[in-house]
Amino acid sequence: MTLVKICSVRAVEHAVWARESGADAVGMIFADAPRRIEISAARQVRRELGPRVELAEASTDTFARERAAAGQPLLVGVFARQSVDEIDRVLDQVDLDIVQLSGGEHPALANRIRRAVVRAVHVSDGMDESAVLREIDRAPRAVAMLDAKSRQGGGTGQAVDWSVAASVAERRQIVLAGGLNPNNVADAIQQVRPWAVDVSSGVETDGVKDRAKIAAFVRAAKGGD
Repeated sequence: MTLVKICSVRAVEHAVWARESGADAVGMIFADAPRRIEISAARQVRRELGPRVELAEASTDTFARERAAAGQPLLVGVFARQSVDEIDRVLDQVDLDIVQLSGGEHPALANRIRRAVVRAVHVSDGMDESAVLREIDRAPRAVAMLDAKSRQGGGTGQAVDWSVAASVAERRQIVLAGGLNPNNVADAIQQVRPWAVDVSSGVETDGVKDRAKIAAFVRAAKGGD
């Protein structure tokens, strides 16, 4: 079954809503971005979701097994254009399960992170399957998240070309992000067959996480299988 990540939570209640809805992962942004979470709030989310889960890698089998064993969504920290030292300082304060690199970081950085890694691959218009696969294979340790290319990287609510994503998903496990919402996520899953889907603005109302939309998104995503 496709895994579901609710990203850019900024408060404990958002994580609780995600857990109640059956989400598999909760993302918190530590990069310089509008949805950045304060360390104190991130620590509260960690306490609510219980102790860190040991993941050797963010692969389908290990993630699904450890998530089921934990009985809680796994906790993902999202970083962009930050050094290993900066990431380590956050890890020392918030015991994250997974690190997500979303700022177009050099692939070698993934090998230096002391957590399982998800790495965003920003897909621009006209970028074909071969180009996406080449970029994914530059960081073989990390799971690739396909997101739309923009000046700010990702997180814009723009959709990736699903036909390209589908071709890539036949060959690599991917997380599909960008432009997903409760109304289109089932279609996206049926067309692309990703390992996981990621949503942020698609479950918000006026820029704030919406409990009903989170529940509807997870329900539609799980039904989309």
